[in-house]
Amino acid sequence: MRIGILALLVGVLVCGFAQLSCSKDSGSSDTDTDTDTDTDTDTDGDTDGDTDGDTDGDTDSDTDTEPEVEFSYIWIANSGDDTLSKVDTETAMEVARYRTCPLASGCSPSRTSVNLHGDAVVTNRIPYTLSVAKFAAAIDECVDGDSSGTIETSTGPTNILPWGEDECMLWYTEQSTGVSVNELGARATAWDGKEDPDTGIGGNVWVGTCGSMYSPGSPQVVYKIDGDDGTVLDQTDVTAGNCLYGGAIDGNGGFWVYDRYDYGHMITRVDIDTLQVTENVAMQGGYGITADSQGRVWVGGSGWGTTYDSYVTRYDPATDSMDELLVTGANWLRGIAVGMEKSEGYVWAADTDGTLYKIDQENMLVTDTYEIGISNMIGAAVDFEGYVWAVDRDANSAYKFDPDAETYVTVPVGLAPYSYSDMTGMQLKGVIEIE
Repeated sequence: MRIGILALLVGVLVCGFAQLSCSKDSGSSDTDTDTDTDTDTDTDGDTDGDTDGDTDGDTDSDTDTEPEVEFSYIWIANSGDDTLSKVDTETAMEVARYRTCPLASGCSPSRTSVNLHGDAVVTNRIPYTLSVAKFAAAIDECVDGDSSGTIETSTGPTNILPWGEDECMLWYTEQSTGVSVNELGARATAWDGKEDPDTGIGGNVWVGTCGSMYSPGSPQVVYKIDGDDGTVLDQTDVTAGNCLYGGAIDGNGGFWVYDRYDYGHMITRVDIDTLQVTENVAMQGGYGITADSQGRVWVGGSGWGTTYDSYVTRYDPATDSMDELLVTGANWLRGIAVGMEKSEGYVWAADTDGTLYKIDQENMLVTDTYEIGISNMIGAAVDFEGYVWAVDRDANSAYKFDPDAETYVTVPVGLAPYSYSDMTGMQLKGVIEIE
């Protein structure tokens, strides 16, 4: 069913910062220790003696909008103004915006990935360069680098601090790749899920380079980066590669990269323990990549060179089997995401013409289409409640789509947002078993 839906523009959230620091108080599940005595009248049945639903003993009504969990953010790379937008997925408002590299211009961020603790990395496409920055999701885990007693950090889209002054940036790594780059620099990016979900300590970031898509056979590099301090720990060549365009972690220790090049496409697996490169699997076409809880790899995109038909492809490494869905009428599928919660059981693909495709995950059938974008809709992601997000490069916006109500809201972000990645961390949570 194709429906037209009225877009609702959403304003900008500005946190209640004191000296640019946010409260962690967040409603009935908060752990604050404040002793304010404002009165509310709710009757939530908690046992701490007040009526606000938390257990801290105060009587505040906790009406601020800080998320209850760190996974209620989507992190969107804005390639047009070299920034990273941090959007609260519950309120559908941008709560912070950051510079992503030291350059005055030309950082061109394009991939984000979120770990099991909720912290994010963003990868820039600086030519010949590995450029990655990490940001903390929780304000109390930012670092008071100047020992001022407060955390200096962005409070919204109009408050972008100069490079190096935002204390929620935890590290930045930059080094020459040595790879001859016709396109722009590193692309495929994913956390590996080895971090502690409670503390965020541990875990590694995996990043693949993008060379020439028009010179098949030029070796590309996959880097292993320490998630705690940004140190480059190791690297391996993907000799069959030309442009490692997107990346996703499966639940079996594999970093899958989608290799995009002229007149051919493939996916390749890099073992995150041994760095062994295996399973170069050819396919009709692609762009975005993700993995589901069953270890299957999904790619959405169009053919290249000889055909521009759009496909959604599912590859199961356990059986070495591939299923392809030709999406009739699609212009150019780019973003792809596996559903959860209210969108569970479906894969969601974003088309550049502004259409969101709902695809049955097991039967590989399009069950619905929704016209939600203006044009050039690119990345797709699912948040922790199961809302589907799509990024629109031309509209400088993201869309939060409710699959139950079949409605959406429009969230303004930075210029030319451009992300093909696990922008919310839900893909990683879906494949990593947390004890």
